Amino acid sequence: MGEAERLQEIAFAFPRGSHQEVFIEGVFRYAAENNRRWSYVIAPEWNSVSICQLVGWTGDGVIAALNTDKEARCAAAFHLPVVNISSVLAESPVPRSMVDNYAIGNLAAEHLLERGFHSCAFYGMSDVEYSIQRLKGFDDALKSVGFGATSLTLHSTFHLRGNVWSKQQQELTKWLAKLETPCGVFAASDARARQVINSCDQLNLRVPEQIAVIGVDDQQIICEHVHPTITSVARNNILEGYTAASLLDKLMRGKKVPRGDRLIPPLQVTFRESTATFAVSDERLREVMIYIRSHIEDPITIGELCAHVDVSRRWLEYSFRDLLGETPYQYMRRQRLEYARRLLADEPNTKIYRIAQRVGFSSAKQLAKVFNREFGLSPRAFRQQTVRE
Repeated sequence: MGEAERLQEIAFAFPRGSHQEVFIEGVFRYAAENNRRWSYVIAPEWNSVSICQLVGWTGDGVIAALNTDKEARCAAAFHLPVVNISSVLAESPVPRSMVDNYAIGNLAAEHLLERGFHSCAFYGMSDVEYSIQRLKGFDDALKSVGFGATSLTLHSTFHLRGNVWSKQQQELTKWLAKLETPCGVFAASDARARQVINSCDQLNLRVPEQIAVIGVDDQQIICEHVHPTITSVARNNILEGYTAASLLDKLMRGKKVPRGDRLIPPLQVTFRESTATFAVSDERLREVMIYIRSHIEDPITIGELCAHVDVSRRWLEYSFRDLLGETPYQYMRRQRLEYARRLLADEPNTKIYRIAQRVGFSSAKQLAKVFNREFGLSPRAFRQQTVRE
């Protein structure tokens, strides 16, 4: 049997969970599309295996989450090809496929800004690189429009024992009590976002009216089984897995792969109840923003918006520029394009002309023209990008 036909064993050395399961689907997809005969090795009872436990294993390659300095040293000296998928550490000794954490922070800030929040805050971890980068992206995006973020960063609880999480919850509650409301809080993960909502309950702070909350990872088991449900930045897990598999395949075939990070942009903001408000003091302006969102499929005119709240076009233009730094037309277009991106990712079998109609464009051609100008690629190319590199 030739080398190309030999069954190869791939070990998964990372924690198993909701978004990791989708990541694995990306690995499977790469193998199927490239006719690779791969067999996958996981721990039979454990949810996670460290690469350190695989020393001496006689397989062909490893996809690993390198979360500690010890694991990084082990991977650097490992006897088989290794690809890292964790962004816990600042540097990776082996090629890495990872989400663009800075871009996640940007996207969270953009979402809160478009909801009218000027007072924003971040809750995360001080000793985890992905949290550090998410805060940086969040704060930089806010500063670019004249705002900024206050933050609370605590030690991660990966390796801590006892009731540390309970003490952190108390510290979080004290911090939230001092925030000026309304405030948009970006949490470094969905689990941390859930903590924010728990503390708001203790303080009788209304979510989202006083504290709007957005997390990361779009883990449905967390985000959809809490009240209110949690808005979250969704990663492109399938593309992360697909890219990791592509890197490992090259390494196993003896090709040189430069060390460094392959950054995968986040997919979208999955909108839920925890940010379903507009932090706008003027009732008329808030009504306009609600009207736009509820009529996103209709060809709304500026005159129609003015008539809806009985204001002049001049007033509406100035109010939008003062609050959001853009015209009502630009705001509507951005809302429609973000909705189009969400539909393209969530409904891969829906015809693009149907999506164009659902987001208020007259044709697929018109959507493609505006979409390409805004994002630098066509709707079709964006849809393909959400599946594979």
